[in-house]
Amino acid sequence: MNIPPRHLRMFLALAESLNFSKTAEQLFMTQPSLSKSIQDLETTLGLPLFERTTRSVHLTPGGQRLVSIARTVVGEYDAGLMRMMSTAQREALQLSISAWPSLAYVVLPQLCAELEQRFEGPQISVHDCANSACLQRVLNYQADFALASVAQSHPELQCQELMRDRFVLLASGKWRKQLPESLRLKDLLELPLITLTDASTAMRYMSAAYLQRGIEYRPKMQVDQVATVAGLVKKEVGVAVLPYLGVLPILEARSMQMSEIVDGPLRSVGIVTRRMGKPTAIATTAMEEVQSICHELIARHQSWVLPAPPHERQKQ
Repeated sequence: MNIPPRHLRMFLALAESLNFSKTAEQLFMTQPSLSKSIQDLETTLGLPLFERTTRSVHLTPGGQRLVSIARTVVGEYDAGLMRMMSTAQREALQLSISAWPSLAYVVLPQLCAELEQRFEGPQISVHDCANSACLQRVLNYQADFALASVAQSHPELQCQELMRDRFVLLASGKWRKQLPESLRLKDLLELPLITLTDASTAMRYMSAAYLQRGIEYRPKMQVDQVATVAGLVKKEVGVAVLPYLGVLPILEARSMQMSEIVDGPLRSVGIVTRRMGKPTAIATTAMEEVQSICHELIARHQSWVLPAPPHERQKQ
């Protein structure tokens, strides 16, 4: 049995007025349409609800008994609909982003501030993790999108490359005095290099750059966090090789010197989403704002952050 809530509302309105013409006007419909709907309801229930004459309309005994039940059903439907709408509104304000820690530092504060202005009470979750973990969260529906390295073709993911940042050498103390402002990859081989672990894009890109030259990339130390790298460099344990966006959080330290690696690799940065499905309004707004922030980074750090080549910006 399928009875639309609208038919119950018509029944209750007519039971209140006992006048087809007034009820039709109240419901913004024609009288024939109202009569047809009431007849359909009676047919579905297998019970006459009204007695009609040329002069009057009356509820049948069965109709009188169903009025209170219909009111309860409509009331419960409305209450359930309100709960559903309230939940939907909360869900619509949920946003989950996975990103490298360095991208989380340079992109997400401005992004979150913008979303706070555009939406009322957004619920934003940030997962700062390695590239592979970022992509896995998108695949597992744990993130609306990822700020990560543009990946190779994946049947379930699509990637929009936004920018590329250069690799640099970070030094302090005695090493700062010894190193020039510009070096080449071959110049790094004799230095005590500190970098991130194999799970990081930094290690992957540098390893690939040396592999193309037939050289195994073997840094002195590998750690998980950029802050740890900064601490080791400050204590002169070694020098750090990192992408430019990765050193932004620690460049404010006056004791640090940044040197250019003129033939170093370029790390690709982009937005990764699931190929299927439609993003929510807040996710769409967030991704548009990320693009704007990346344009600002490119303009502000022209020597170190480069725009993605036009033919590479959308990889399917």
